[in-house]
Amino acid sequence: ARVVHNCSPEWLQIKEAAQKARVTATQEGDEVGEVTCSELLEALELSRCLLLMSYVHGLPLLESSSAFDSKEAAERTAAALGRVLMLDLVIRNEDRLPCRQLRWRGNPANLLLTDKTSSANIGSFDEAFDTAIKRFRPRVIRAIQKERRASSVDCRLSTHSPGLTSQSSDLSDIIESPRSSDMSLVGSSFSESFHSDSYIVAIDSGVPRRPPIGKRSNDQVMYPKLVELLLNSSSYSSNLLHDITCGKLGSAPPEDTETTDVQGMEATSVIQEFRSGFRAALRDLQGFHIFLLTLHQKLDSLLRQFLSIINKTTSGDFDKEDYTVPESPYTPCLGGASFPFTPTKERMLSDNQADSSDSESQRSAPKTSSSGHRESLDSSSPVSRDGWHGKFYKSNGEPHRSLRLTAKLRDFNKFAKVDAESSKELEQWNEMLKNDAVKLCQDNNFNTGFFEGSDNNSVVDAYELKVRLEHILDRIALISEAANTEKPSLITSCLFIGGALAARSAYTLQHFGITHILCLCSNEIGQADSQYHDLFKYKNFSIYDNEDSNISSIFEEVCDFIDHVEHTGGRVLVHCFEGKSRSATVVIAYLMLRKNLTLLEAWNSLKRAHRRAQPNDGFARILLDLDRKLHGKVSMEWHQRKPMMKVCPICGKNAGLSSSSLKLHLQKAHKKLSSGSVDSAMTMEIQKALDALKINRGGSVSPTQRQSHSVMDQ
Repeated sequence: ARVVHNCSPEWLQIKEAAQKARVTATQEGDEVGEVTCSELLEALELSRCLLLMSYVHGLPLLESSSAFDSKEAAERTAAALGRVLMLDLVIRNEDRLPCRQLRWRGNPANLLLTDKTSSANIGSFDEAFDTAIKRFRPRVIRAIQKERRASSVDCRLSTHSPGLTSQSSDLSDIIESPRSSDMSLVGSSFSESFHSDSYIVAIDSGVPRRPPIGKRSNDQVMYPKLVELLLNSSSYSSNLLHDITCGKLGSAPPEDTETTDVQGMEATSVIQEFRSGFRAALRDLQGFHIFLLTLHQKLDSLLRQFLSIINKTTSGDFDKEDYTVPESPYTPCLGGASFPFTPTKERMLSDNQADSSDSESQRSAPKTSSSGHRESLDSSSPVSRDGWHGKFYKSNGEPHRSLRLTAKLRDFNKFAKVDAESSKELEQWNEMLKNDAVKLCQDNNFNTGFFEGSDNNSVVDAYELKVRLEHILDRIALISEAANTEKPSLITSCLFIGGALAARSAYTLQHFGITHILCLCSNEIGQADSQYHDLFKYKNFSIYDNEDSNISSIFEEVCDFIDHVEHTGGRVLVHCFEGKSRSATVVIAYLMLRKNLTLLEAWNSLKRAHRRAQPNDGFARILLDLDRKLHGKVSMEWHQRKPMMKVCPICGKNAGLSSSSLKLHLQKAHKKLSSGSVDSAMTMEIQKALDALKINRGGSVSPTQRQSHSVMDQ
């Protein structure tokens, strides 16, 4: 639903439609219709705004057998639920999908399956917005409403378009109808269907103004855990899908919660589609995050300017404490980078102590980086810290102050109506709002639901939108940070391999029962600081990923450590920075030394589980030597990742990577020794060099020289 003001053109359209409907009802003798239209027209005359709602005819999704009766239908339902889950995480809607992991009671009736006839108006959205969806980047959610009652997540699921099943455009394709402010997931890339006349429609999607502090504190722990495990564990995803579908899809968790199946359940296509839908929504969320950050920063700057106008008008009587706010319990970040971010002014004095407890719970969570981001915020924005919400903040204020800001903004609007100078400044501020924030929304096809009315309450509307944006940004930050994760690869029953991301994915490591971590890159920036010594036991080494590094010096110690973990019933993760060279070399060496595998067998075993494994050429030579030492011969031929440098046999200098480079070097550097072609010169020079070496060394030739001589003889 959405609010329509009496100053908008749509108000006149509604009024004209009601008049025409009354005439039609009168002509047809429909007394009930005539009375209804007359009452509507009377209400329109007396009102300044109305709440326009849409009604969806449909059956609750979980009560419909057609959404689950075939493998194809179940896959499309699961993919749609993955996208709906992401949507509800962002807007924090706990009144749709039941989820014990998030403590969401849920209401499955808010996810409907409806037919094409009753949803014809939804189908018409495609053509209207397809051009806009393709044009604007990022493609963004178009409905953050002050009032929203019925929102439709159009998930037209067509079996006639099988190619669309791999395309998911979740949050980025959420758009808003010009007739209602429904949040609709439409657009060709999201139009999938079980049957040609079926839709999934999500209704009653609300964006909370400010979630209770206790729920925000719980989200700090539960959001990262759910997102990380959903991305990394098929068994967890199956349990989650079973939960949100009330047993229709997925599988229930095992009764024995003390043991975890490391391999995970066999990933069925339904579970894969559920995770794919969630991942696709996550990808679209990246651009949406940047857009909302930009919009938030513009609103924050505009509201600061407005506060300066108020302070000037009221001669400093305006209490700056009304705008102060404790720091946000969440710190926004995307891909590990922090962004300038101003916590909501509405998180007022009543939230201070609870925010402190938030910080404590955040520090106790396995994954957190709030302190570092917070220091960055404080140091990079002194004006923000001292002027807007830091310098004047007092932690012992009364809770009722949390409502004073909105009230004073309204008071200034009233004052501006009778004061010419204030009215002029307010008009100028409204123009800045239109040129900056409103234009940004229009350029990105983003309908906020706050700027579509009159300018009478534009300041309050901008502030209310900013409050909601801040909490949405908080949640997106949690999701984005948790998504920066990696699943470790299982090599043996107790041995895993991965990179630095896997080592930081504490929830995943705990889920797989990992108790020890062997780090080969403790010398690299940030590695030692990101270790969870209260959760895992560490063994640290500082090995550089260079061809001349003597990695074989740690083989025995590493093998002893892994054997100890295995004998004590634990599980160990071996990791370097990328999980590609150093960790792969150590794991192969362990399999050769302690499992009696040849290099070929160890290599195949590793590559099956961890495809990106690729020791550098220097480490490969060490493994070849180890294979020869253990088994008397080399079991495989190692293909070097980069070609060998050609060395001049005369002067010993590097001539290049190709034979042509060597020939050119011989022609230029040793021109006096050559006559005729470059080939003859090269042959003559090498022959003379070999003869000279024989004379100088009494006729003895090294194995390398003997090999070079035989090549030339051929």
